[in-house]
Amino acid sequence: MKRIFVFLGIALVILLQLNCSSEQEQEKINNPTLSGVADDINAAPLVEEVNLESMYEDEVRKLATKTPVQLITVIEGTSKVVLDAEFRRVQPTGFGFPLYECVLTDEAIQAMGGTAQGMSGSPVGPPGKVFGALSYGDAWAAAPQRFWVTPIDAMEATLEHTTFGEFLNPPGAPSAVVNATYAQVKTPITITGIDNSRLDQLSAHLSGTRFDSVEFYSRIGGAPAATPANASPNLSAGDMIGVATVTGDVVNSIRFGTVTQVYGDKFVAFGHDMFLDGQVSLPVYRAVVDGIVPNTRISYKSSVAYGNPIGTITKDLRPGIVGELGPPPAMIPVNVIYQPVNSPEPIRKRHKVAYGQESFIPIVAATTLDAIRMEVNPGTIEGNVVISFKETDNVYTESFRTITPDPYESVLAYIESIVEPFTNNLINGAGRATIDEVNISMIDIPYILHAEITDIHVVGEVKQGEVATFVLEMLPHWTAAGNTRSMYREVKLPIPENFVTGPAVISMAAVTKYGFNPFSSRFPPSPASLNGFIKQLKDAQFDKGLVLVTLATEEEQIPEEASIEDLLEEFFAQFLDTLLENLPVPGDGELPPDNGELPPGDGELPPGDSEIPDDGEMVVEESEMIIEEAMMEEIPSDTPITGTALIVRRFIVTGDTDVEVEVLPVDVELDADVEDATE
Repeated sequence: MKRIFVFLGIALVILLQLNCSSEQEQEKINNPTLSGVADDINAAPLVEEVNLESMYEDEVRKLATKTPVQLITVIEGTSKVVLDAEFRRVQPTGFGFPLYECVLTDEAIQAMGGTAQGMSGSPVGPPGKVFGALSYGDAWAAAPQRFWVTPIDAMEATLEHTTFGEFLNPPGAPSAVVNATYAQVKTPITITGIDNSRLDQLSAHLSGTRFDSVEFYSRIGGAPAATPANASPNLSAGDMIGVATVTGDVVNSIRFGTVTQVYGDKFVAFGHDMFLDGQVSLPVYRAVVDGIVPNTRISYKSSVAYGNPIGTITKDLRPGIVGELGPPPAMIPVNVIYQPVNSPEPIRKRHKVAYGQESFIPIVAATTLDAIRMEVNPGTIEGNVVISFKETDNVYTESFRTITPDPYESVLAYIESIVEPFTNNLINGAGRATIDEVNISMIDIPYILHAEITDIHVVGEVKQGEVATFVLEMLPHWTAAGNTRSMYREVKLPIPENFVTGPAVISMAAVTKYGFNPFSSRFPPSPASLNGFIKQLKDAQFDKGLVLVTLATEEEQIPEEASIEDLLEEFFAQFLDTLLENLPVPGDGELPPDNGELPPGDGELPPGDSEIPDDGEMVVEESEMIIEEAMMEEIPSDTPITGTALIVRRFIVTGDTDVEVEVLPVDVELDADVEDATE
């Protein structure tokens, strides 16, 4: 019985040491990973603000090997704890500053998993001092774990460092090692709304980019939460923070790390870069930790941001990040409108993306669609992206259509190709483009709206000076076909009066056969203004249902100095601008027409008329004609080529075909005597 009272007394003392008074009590998070371990940490939680004296390199070099040092970080909740470590040596690096090598000796934290992602930035130094921030650690290491510290000297230098972005003075915002024995204690990025199975696809999409310095974790929840009980309103060394890239209804992407030192309304954190972006504009939140999650490679803190933003991260440099306390920065509204197959009404989701992080816009769109779609089935996705800017009232609108077994990756790729020209200064040389808002609409269509060109039917004679009629025959995917598999579109082609008579070839080819645009680069030299750049990009657009129709004399009749390819390029170069300007596009942020409902059989022959009658007549639905007459200017000599174009509405058309025809001369009126003699 005596032993029981002794144990109870010891337990009571420990509880009194680890907890505040009832007025200051911090709600403890139930985390199985900490059960029976957290109470073994040597020091009680630090509930007061931590004020540390900076210790610079010249003093650190005087420290003896195995000098005891302390690491301050958050393990659970918002309270900080002190962990034991040892200083070993100053190590030179190629970063322009040394690193301090240390060993983690705290057995309790080793039992939890040791150094963890999210600890980066934790202040390290002798008691009461900070000589730097935990920033690098051994990968796949067993206890005792070795880690490296970025000097406070280098981190403080970032406060006065002028970034490249500041030279441009924008209005809002804007390392690979071989066989390394150490690894950056990466900044963990939690992202909500994304299924675990998508992380590999997202990693592949971002591979080889600035995202190599971070690690994504999907999680349930993750949006900024309510403020925990009695959380300190102030920021001090060792506090956990979250740096937001995206916040919103579905996707929330926040990076977590630790504050190293505070200087009035400024602070430094992380001890290493996030993306090496230089000047940035990212909202920063206080964060709460749910514990350390063990991992065979390197553990990580399970964290969540809370409350409202407390300021802005303004710099992202090799030694760490710099933040300023105060109002949060402006962000880009990104609105996603999605029309599911099984819903009569579109679903609207709203997000905000930080300036300088526009590469997250396609992630927001693809992840939102994937989260709402709830299944992976092949189909057709139609999308429309509308971007507005601070520098002009002109907006940029571009539509896309994709047939895919899984739309996640294709939506990522399409929207990235639409947004990147404005955010990448190596592409946009026309003028600053600060995105004001992005509206993305997408329709899910359960049909595979693909059609392959199979044949051309000639209806009637082809004569100079008259309008010739041709019928394009296509084979659609069975899901988009009705009783008959074939689809037909009528093409009326005016034949110039001076067109060369004799044998010719009528060709019909999907523009997709040639790639994006067969006659010009998507990114030619930029014009002199943002408005000109917007027009240039609009002119390069085309509908994937676009079919180019050409009538050309046989090659032996073409002058020797010109090839058929030269003539085709010259011809279409003259009228494509006019053609593309007339393509119908949805309004700003609106869904494309018909709300995605396209019944099978659209464009097929009426029942009973699936064959061409003997008299050559054919009953067809008129196609959507874009060009009524050839755009090529008349030239004095005989014309060897003419053409037009049509759009097969809502379909992606592929393939090409051609047939030989005979171009007849224009009818010559006979005088009365000749006519009587003929009779």
